[in-house]
Order: sequence, then C-alpha cells, then structure tokens
Amino acid sequence: MKIRIVGQWNTIIKRFEKYRVYLKSSVLYLGSSVLSAAISIAINPLMAKNLSPEDYAIIGYFTSFQLLLLPLLNFNLITYYLRNYYKIPDERRTIVADTILISSLIYGIFSLVVSLFLFSIYFKISKISFDFYPFALVAFLPVLLNNFINFYLVNCRLKREASNYAKLNITNSVLLATISIVLVVYFKLGAIGKLNSVLIVSLFYSAYCFVKSLNKWQFDFSVLKDAIKFSYPLTLSALLWYFFTGYDRALLVGLNDNNTLGIYNVGLQIASILTVFYTAISQTFEPDIYKAIAENNNNKLIKLFSAIIGINAIPNILFIVFAPLVIGLLTANRYLESTIFAQIFALRNITMSFYYMAIMVVVGYGYTKQEFIIRLSATIPIIVFMKSLVNNYTFYGAAWSQVIAFLVLAILLYIYIHFKLIKQNLLQNVK
Repeated sequence: MKIRIVGQWNTIIKRFEKYRVYLKSSVLYLGSSVLSAAISIAINPLMAKNLSPEDYAIIGYFTSFQLLLLPLLNFNLITYYLRNYYKIPDERRTIVADTILISSLIYGIFSLVVSLFLFSIYFKISKISFDFYPFALVAFLPVLLNNFINFYLVNCRLKREASNYAKLNITNSVLLATISIVLVVYFKLGAIGKLNSVLIVSLFYSAYCFVKSLNKWQFDFSVLKDAIKFSYPLTLSALLWYFFTGYDRALLVGLNDNNTLGIYNVGLQIASILTVFYTAISQTFEPDIYKAIAENNNNKLIKLFSAIIGINAIPNILFIVFAPLVIGLLTANRYLESTIFAQIFALRNITMSFYYMAIMVVVGYGYTKQEFIIRLSATIPIIVFMKSLVNNYTFYGAAWSQVIAFLVLAILLYIYIHFKLIKQNLLQNVK
C-alpha cells in the first residue's frame, strides 16, 4: 500500500514538472502579450483625442496593404524554419538559421523597392485621395524590419526561452507607447506621427534581433532551394490573404466617406487588440502542435486545438457583451459609433481562430500546395461576395463579410484535413 502511494505521488510530481514548463511559458507569453495590449489600451484614449477620423482612415488604409506586402517581403522563409526545426540535426540548425536570415534581408530589400514602385503606379491609376508619399514608405518599411524581430521570437519559442520573448515584447510596447505619445500627443503629427512611431521602434528592435539571431555570415544554397520549394505555395496563398482582411478598406475608400472609414478602422483596431489572447496561447503551444503532427498524435492535436480556440473565444465574447462601455473608455467617448464594428470584428476573431488552426495543421503535414488551391478556389467567390455586401450594406457589409469568409474557409480546410487523414490511415493499415 505504501509503495503504491509513493508511486502515485511520484507520478503526480512528474506530471507537475511536465506541465510546470508549459505553465511558466504560458504565463510569460500570455502575460507579456496581455501587458503589451494593456499598454496599448492605456494610451488609446490619448490617441483617440489627438487623431481625427481622417487620420484613422489614412492609418487603416495604408496598414491594410501590409497584409499583401508581408508574404512578398518574407516569402514565408521563417515558416519553413519553424516547420522543419525538429527535423533538422542539431549541427545543421545554425547553418539553416543563418541562411534563412540572410536570405530574408537580401530578398526583403529587393522586394520592398519593387513593391513601392508598383504601388505608386496603382495609386496614380486609381486616383486615391491620400498622398502616396510619405505614408506608403513609412507604413511599408516596418513590414520588412519586423521579419527579423519575428525570427528572433520564433527562436525564443522553439528554444523555450519564454523570458527573452517576454522582455522583448514588453520593452517594445513601452517604447512604442512612449514615442507615439511624443509624436501624436505632444507634437500633434497625426497619422504620420503614429506611423513613424512604429517605424522608429521597428528600426531599433530589428537591428537588435538581427545581430542576436545571426551566428555567422554563412550561407547554404541547398537550404534556400529547399525553403523556396516549401514556401512558394504558402506565399502565393498568403497573397490571397489580403482579399480576406485588407481588401475591405480598398473597397470602402471608393465610397468617399473618410469619416465613417475612420470610425470603421477604430472598431477594427480595438477588436484587433483581443487577438493577443489567440497569439499568446497559440505561440505557447505552437512547437507542441508541430511535434504532435510529426508524431501523428491526432488526439493531442484535438486537445490543443480545443484549448486554444476555447481560451480565445472567452475574452471576445465578453467584449461583445460589454463593448459599449469598453469603447467609451478606450476612446474617451469620442468614437462610440465604432462599437458595432468592434463587436462584429470580435466575432471575426473567433471564426479566424478556427481558420488559423486549420492552416497550422495543413502546413505541419506539408500540404502547402493543397492549402493554396483551397484558398484560391475560395478567393474569387469571396471577393464577389464582399463587393456585393459593400454595395448593399456599405461598412457593415464589409465587416460581416470577413466573419463569414473565415468561417467558410475553416470549414473547407477541416473537411480536407478530415478526408486526407482518413486516406492516410487507410494506406498505413494496408501496409
């Protein structure tokens, strides 16, 4: 009896030690992300008092193109590194990491120059009322710089260095808030001040993260070749992402109502703060998800997905209920009209989490081409659907189109995953 009790106690201790690592990581990931969000929330009333609806319209419009630029400037090379980390021998990891980092720098600079040139032509042809320069340069450059910050943070998660992740997250948020207050509140620079604050912080931290992440100036073309082969379907697929979360602003600019567009962007911005919960919890378990996929442990995957989606849904649902009060506090009662938009986008956060989880599984199993085909087949119907909703219901139609689009995409991907895994299991049984 005594031996059994001792054995059970040892089992409990082992389980506690196993989950203590996850608990500590979760606290640091979620804690730092929540604190960063809290800092953003704390200064939001100051931003709302000093940014006009037109300022919010400009910020929202130009930052919406970041979704289109992101895959163009990073080619999903970091995703290749993340997906293959556990498959790479220890002695090869530094070579692979340096190759990805150097490739991201050279390719990113070239792509940024080309992108700015093409966007300038688009602005002239479309006769956009906003000035292309300096807004485009200031809004687009951080996309390139953030690649190096993201690479550093990915390594922190893979190596279970949650404390380094938390330190960077928190100091980044503090510095961003400080510079934003100086440029927007003190110097009254409006939209350009807000965009410049992001650029300044990105310049500082990207330089730090690049130096910290680079081991040597070593390069392996075979790694780059393999990375491109893996990443190009993801990049093509990511380009289509713009039509699900950024194209709405391009359509709404055509309505020539910058005041409502600014209010729409305020609601989107506030609801987007809530994505911190999904980001923190998914990043905590991201390495475990890829590991479970590598081990073909479907039961563990289901448990991880249920936890991530459930935790993400709770704060979004609470926000929807208390949105009028929250919006009043965060905007100093200046942008109460944005409440309905914020509620719709909070619901979108939930449907988007279903889609993100499906994407992670598809990438983990290496079905990148299939994911691209599914997203491509859904893009044109969703563009038509979004245009129809905008034409008939203007800004409300644009917001609801995103909720529905992500739900449809998630369902399609889960159906594909279900039948693909069934087929895979049948083949294994035959063997």
